[in-house]
Amino acid sequence: MGRFWCFLCVLGICLTGCHPKQETDKLFLKRKASETGIFFTNELTNTPDLNILTYLYFYNGAGVAAGDFNNDGLVDLYFTSNQESDRLYLNKGDFKFEEITKVSGIRNSQGWTTGVTHVDINNDGWLDIYVCKVGRYKNIKGNNLLFINQGLDENGIPSFKEEAHAYNLDFSGFATQAAFFDYDLDGDLDMYLLNHSTNPNRSYGKGSKRKLVDSMSGDRLYRNDMGKFIDASEGSGIFQGSIGYGLGIGISDVNNDRYPDIYVGNDFFENDYFYINQKDGTFKEIISTDVQKMGHTSHFSMGNAIADINNDGWMDILSLDMLPENLETYKTSGLEYPYPVYEQYLKNGFAPQYMQNNLYLNRFGEFFSEMAHLSGVAATEWSWGALLADFDNDGHTDLFVSNGIKGATNDMDFISFIANEKIQKAIDAGMSQKEMAFIEELPEKEVPNYFFKNNGDLTFSDTTDSWLRRENSFSHGCIYADLDNDGDLDLVVNNVDKEAFLLENKQDGKTHALSITLRGDKNNTKGIGAKVILYSKGTVQVRENYPTRGYLSAIPNTLHFGLGKDSIIDSLTVVWPLGSHQTLKDLTGGHIVLEAVNAKDSAFRRNPSFRTIFTKKDSLIPFVHKEKTSLEFNIDPLIPFANTNNGPNISVADVNKDGLEDICISGAKAQSSALFIQSENGSFYQHPDEFLSKEAFHEDVAHVFFDADGDGWQDLAIVSAGNEFTSSDKIQPRLYLNRQGTFERDSMAFQGVQLNASAILASDFDKDGDFDLTITSDQKPRQFGVKDRQYLFQNDGTGKFIDITPTFSEKFQDIGNVKDVIWTDLDNNGFQDLIVVGHWMPLSIFLNDGKQLSLSSKSGLENTHGLWNSVLVEDFDGDGDLDILAGNWGLNSKLNASLQRPLTLYKKDFDGNGSIESLVTYFHGDKETPFASKDELVKQMPFLNKDFLSYKSFAQASLEDLFGSQSLRESKKKKVYELASCYFENRGNLRFAKKPLPNIAQISTVNDMFVDDFDENGTLDLLLVGNNYEISTQLGRMDASHGILLSFVDNKFVWQKEVSINIPGPSRTIEKATIGNNVHYIIGINNSEPLVLEKISNEQVLD
Repeated sequence: MGRFWCFLCVLGICLTGCHPKQETDKLFLKRKASETGIFFTNELTNTPDLNILTYLYFYNGAGVAAGDFNNDGLVDLYFTSNQESDRLYLNKGDFKFEEITKVSGIRNSQGWTTGVTHVDINNDGWLDIYVCKVGRYKNIKGNNLLFINQGLDENGIPSFKEEAHAYNLDFSGFATQAAFFDYDLDGDLDMYLLNHSTNPNRSYGKGSKRKLVDSMSGDRLYRNDMGKFIDASEGSGIFQGSIGYGLGIGISDVNNDRYPDIYVGNDFFENDYFYINQKDGTFKEIISTDVQKMGHTSHFSMGNAIADINNDGWMDILSLDMLPENLETYKTSGLEYPYPVYEQYLKNGFAPQYMQNNLYLNRFGEFFSEMAHLSGVAATEWSWGALLADFDNDGHTDLFVSNGIKGATNDMDFISFIANEKIQKAIDAGMSQKEMAFIEELPEKEVPNYFFKNNGDLTFSDTTDSWLRRENSFSHGCIYADLDNDGDLDLVVNNVDKEAFLLENKQDGKTHALSITLRGDKNNTKGIGAKVILYSKGTVQVRENYPTRGYLSAIPNTLHFGLGKDSIIDSLTVVWPLGSHQTLKDLTGGHIVLEAVNAKDSAFRRNPSFRTIFTKKDSLIPFVHKEKTSLEFNIDPLIPFANTNNGPNISVADVNKDGLEDICISGAKAQSSALFIQSENGSFYQHPDEFLSKEAFHEDVAHVFFDADGDGWQDLAIVSAGNEFTSSDKIQPRLYLNRQGTFERDSMAFQGVQLNASAILASDFDKDGDFDLTITSDQKPRQFGVKDRQYLFQNDGTGKFIDITPTFSEKFQDIGNVKDVIWTDLDNNGFQDLIVVGHWMPLSIFLNDGKQLSLSSKSGLENTHGLWNSVLVEDFDGDGDLDILAGNWGLNSKLNASLQRPLTLYKKDFDGNGSIESLVTYFHGDKETPFASKDELVKQMPFLNKDFLSYKSFAQASLEDLFGSQSLRESKKKKVYELASCYFENRGNLRFAKKPLPNIAQISTVNDMFVDDFDENGTLDLLLVGNNYEISTQLGRMDASHGILLSFVDNKFVWQKEVSINIPGPSRTIEKATIGNNVHYIIGINNSEPLVLEKISNEQVLD
């Protein structure tokens, strides 16, 4: 082992000391300190009083601020050092820098320093520097520092004077970073101070603790009153509790109302804070009040970044976390809490959060869709700084992530070691040199930083190796700036125990760009808060001037736009913070200066970037679905998702023949389903008989209206599930016969039939003039992935149903874990055929010749095994035959699948205790691995600890090492090859070609779909709804869908991203109904009231 580490060290020296020729082919070139003059290292020294075991943020690094401190047109650099002296470097041009720290009057070498930003705080035209520090902690003393720029001395060097006290900004506590901005739009700059707790994260308690004020670790909001900064935190709406572990802050106008909003990233299990400016000097925090606005957040939030990643004019948000890309690191890290424990955190007032980077797509400032896995940026190791900028000047916003940790305190083997009671007592008593040896047990995570190129389709490509020579580091604070004024963005990174990186962008004129210097008004000379909107060839780019970015760091007050190979700009508009604006036309790339004095005073009005085709109708149906917490993870902790909370379903019919459509909606366990009768005025009341209340303990999941007995009245059939009862009348299908508006249960129907049902359909599959029934099941109760039988019931014409499945379609009876079916005549022989989708199975087509329902083997669907939830058919391409659409799991999770690297379910009694385990694996790169954590697996299969006691040995073991090759071979196995929701084009002769739906459709599960011409433009549209919350905490919620509208144009589906739709939560079904005289769409949402959307005609469309 010693020789192995020695080899790694020698290899590392080789890699860092050599500069191969091919490095010049990279987009970025690392410049040597001997070339630049920047000899700066953030060097850390452990002492018994101050180390990672006594200060939990000892390894969190320091920042860098980039700004023109001497007003010579070149960007200078200020580095903070945690324990030693900060450094200030003047840019002399051509990547040559001169250190001027001492001569400039900068004095900061004592205590503990964290973040840095810049601001012209006294509006004299010279950039000042604000430095954050930790004070009053153990033996650390100090307060935040404000270095006021005094202008140039006789040698042209800027000089600084520390004056934090004079501005009331000499805060002493646990400061992380500051951001200056005009939150009340009164014309001067205010300040948000981000602080952090030093308490162990085990002291959470309840989320309500965030409402208590902690003077040391609570954040502060300072209002600028005539040059004096007043603590305006109280009554402002911001949280100041002791459970805030603030590491990241982003300022942006996320809802395009001109007022700046705030995103705060908190480490550990405290919520992130997303403050929406209320325009009255206060903020509303939305994560703690409405979980559906954002969905889940990152668990160990670090740095963040805000920018428009898809050029739609709305600012998107990236929050970094510490999900490793490396599988061994992932398996040895502390992962998520078990689902039951996690549910308790939610009940205690915390929002859902998971260990991964989170990328939030902004949908018109109203809600956000988290899509990091779909975009390819979810896992970047222990990440600190995020920079969103156009590094290759192609007009799309790319991503840089700084990485690495000197000591990984989440390493489970270290946690097991350090948790020893004797060791804890020794640390608590005060560390000596003996206890200092414990620190050596911490594994280092020295890893490369990441680059991601924006592909322009909501995805990013990892360009780390093609853009920069790979080098391991402990990198933290980072900035982008055009250091040599050549039109592209360079990078500077502050490292722990390694010289800072200065990365030169080598575009060399291959593409064009525009850089903009802003000159604001007298009380905001740098134009902080200004927004610039650039239009070119039908695209829009937006930049905001908020310099605090890049984790503990600050970028220059310069805005950069990549233009690609074409330098023509149609128009450009600058909107200043107070609302005045200026528009310039027919520009080209280069550099321009925009001044507030040239702007018009009239308020700027942007053309609407979205349109509305639905109106939400609140409280129209007086029903709230009330779901119980799933217990399935208590019973089987190894499953990836539960199969318990599948309601509600919605059915529509005129049950009383008054010409109005009525609605049935299913309840949860201990909540009866309900039938609502429509009144002439479009309101609804519950059916007076409440005939469904007798079966309240049935968890109804599907139902259908149809005329069972041919009397002309709509009868009702209902099926139940819940994955709880293995044998009970609670899972017996029920038939209610409509006796002229009064419903009576047929007690003889479906005697002896019990199943965990998934769907029920009425159709005349035998073509005898009455409605038959199809009832499907997605699994045997409490047996994950184990299929149950399916049913075809033939109607004798009087409402009596006979099971004909064994004789009419034996293969359908045993087809698999069916989630949805649809009957339609695919082969035009006059008989309805059956299309079946489900979990762990392919799309399956059964052809009906009137005598037999036979499984087709020549459809091209043989390897389409997925986690399919829904299916529909339509002739989308207008060629006269029917195409298929199928809703799947989606591509926005850790899980992935292909024919070569499938998702696999192994069912076997691996430990010989008489109980069958569910082992689900996926491929992480080339390695097949369980998605469940070591702790979860060991709890179910204790034998694993005998050979793999340490987390490292477990992480290094192959699947065969863990479970045995023979056991795996003997297991019953099911596969998934496709997770994308897909369009299957009928190419003729019932041969289908698979085409994945657009990326946005893969953002979550698709639970139901509806086809209509929603916008009345003559083409078919497709509305998708989905989401699932009952998922293993190791995978995280699927909650990013807010309803997705696609149109079929030019033989493909296209996202109508300009249409505003908000269908939140775990939506299960869509039905269309006429209410009053207008078309409505009713969406059944689990554990919520139904959402009713009224369709707006073209004449009524609102911009």
